[in-house]
Amino acid sequence: MTATPASGGPLDGRVVAVTGAGRGLGLATVRVLLEHGARVVAHHRSPAPDLFQLVQAHGDRVHLAAGDVSDEDTARAVIAAAEQLGGLDVLVHNAAITRDELLVRMPTEQWDEVIRVNLRSAFLITKHAVRRMVRRRYGRLIYLSSLAAVIGSSGQSNYAASKAALHGLSQSVAQEYARYNIRSVVLAPGLLDLGLGAALPVEIQQRKLDHSLTGTISGASVAHTIAFLAGPHADFINATTVHINGGIAY
Repeated sequence: MTATPASGGPLDGRVVAVTGAGRGLGLATVRVLLEHGARVVAHHRSPAPDLFQLVQAHGDRVHLAAGDVSDEDTARAVIAAAEQLGGLDVLVHNAAITRDELLVRMPTEQWDEVIRVNLRSAFLITKHAVRRMVRRRYGRLIYLSSLAAVIGSSGQSNYAASKAALHGLSQSVAQEYARYNIRSVVLAPGLLDLGLGAALPVEIQQRKLDHSLTGTISGASVAHTIAFLAGPHADFINATTVHINGGIAY
């Protein structure tokens, strides 16, 4: 299969690994990154047909990596796939699940599953990504968090806790590896019009919208923000959280 030429965009020559790219925000992010000229490793567990269409359209500029990224072998394989595309420049950690229940009714297994998929995976994929980035003296780490990490979310204590932990992880990584030209940021969207946000029960979506000044956030706009953070014009955005929620009325 021949590669579709890059677009001449700001991400030409950059290799980006995206976890949780099978559908929703991850898939939208892969599409935008390709439009900006990147080569992409798209990690997935249950991909939508659109992901395979992107592979057909962009040839060997897209490499698929399947599996549970909270398993270390999968995390290692995702980063190894990026090396095959020319060397990892950017990691976008988007993989996440929800298992909603009020705290006192939540089975321990339900808590553990969300922490494993949402947080353990972040640790594993970061560990293997940073090892490669240190050798190259360059790297950008982008973690997808949530408004729930900042203001909480009734019935989502496990999800909110797992996303809040990404802020501490990102800050620590930024401090440890800034001297290797590695930057680490968190992106915290509000309620999205796709993916996990669109799948929430209507009553939970309404509670979130009650706090929003502008309503549901476009997943495409978040994907374009990720592409900006992955590019050269965001080199001095580091050790911080970028909020993309349209404004919140507390």
